[in-house]
Amino acid sequence: MASYEHTIFVFEQRKYSLKEILALKSAPDWLQTVQNQLIDFTSTRNEMEFYTSGSTGTPKRIVHEKKVLKASAERTLDFFSLKSGDSAALILPAQFIGGSMMLVRALVGGLTLHLLPPKLVVKEIPNVDFLPCTPAQFKAAMQNEALRDFTGAILLGGAPVGDIKPINGMAIYVGYGMTETASHVALRALSENVYSALDGVQFTSKEDALVIDAPHLGVEKLQTNDLVRLIDTQSFEFVGRIDDVINTGGLKIHPAVLESHFHSNGYVVCVSSTADEVYGETVVIVVEDIVSENSMKELLVDVPRSQRPKFMLSLERLPLLESGKLDRTAVRRLIQESQHRLFPL
Repeated sequence: MASYEHTIFVFEQRKYSLKEILALKSAPDWLQTVQNQLIDFTSTRNEMEFYTSGSTGTPKRIVHEKKVLKASAERTLDFFSLKSGDSAALILPAQFIGGSMMLVRALVGGLTLHLLPPKLVVKEIPNVDFLPCTPAQFKAAMQNEALRDFTGAILLGGAPVGDIKPINGMAIYVGYGMTETASHVALRALSENVYSALDGVQFTSKEDALVIDAPHLGVEKLQTNDLVRLIDTQSFEFVGRIDDVINTGGLKIHPAVLESHFHSNGYVVCVSSTADEVYGETVVIVVEDIVSENSMKELLVDVPRSQRPKFMLSLERLPLLESGKLDRTAVRRLIQESQHRLFPL
């Protein structure tokens, strides 16, 4: 096992070497997961296995060679100018690609990595140079002022950013990637709409779906389910997911585009559908918390009539997957089970 002697782990304000953190006994479950991932990566095996989050169906098993994980880590370290001795924090679940890759980056880059429980609400976040987190974690941290004095770079990923807006003085980026690409292959500043490829990555499209080529990641002609507006081989704008498209009377509606209208107005929503005998599908907007009929109708004024939801369903909380992503399958199931609660708009 390589020593990775320059990497330092910080747990409960104490510093540990790799060997020491692995030897730590009676660790909480989440830290045991971190230990297991570290053991797996530093073992003599050439591969590691991961599972997709299941946001678009049954989780899939993905196997990556460790040289791929290292190559991905090196691109991220280069982009954010992270060098040995710089600091980062892990608040993502270590068993998924986003959290696991932060461990790999720390080992490859010789970083000081603060290990924190992967909770939605992290009460205290150290002022590190680099912080990957989900949009939901970021919003919670802003609300409880856990990022009040933060000066490092923040990388959002794992779910749409929703209504999060650029903040003066904060370097906030959005990643595009998936388990199949060993984390992100493109990044954009939160203030921009265009994703730019990391070094060694090229994009094309097929029927408007993004196709990824990244030889250093073992990726060749990987066709995604993401609809994009391709600008060139190095950049694109995200439109929405193919498998989320709602076909209502032949009109195709992209939930992500419609959801952004509500997110920008401060609402947490999921645009989904229910079966319709005439149109095939009809649009349903599922709202977190209670929203009045008048408020919803005011929001819909700026939405083209052909795209407006026909029904609204209010939930106390939108269902999430373990990874923190919106569970659209569960939303569709709730709509089916709650036909009597659908409010016509």
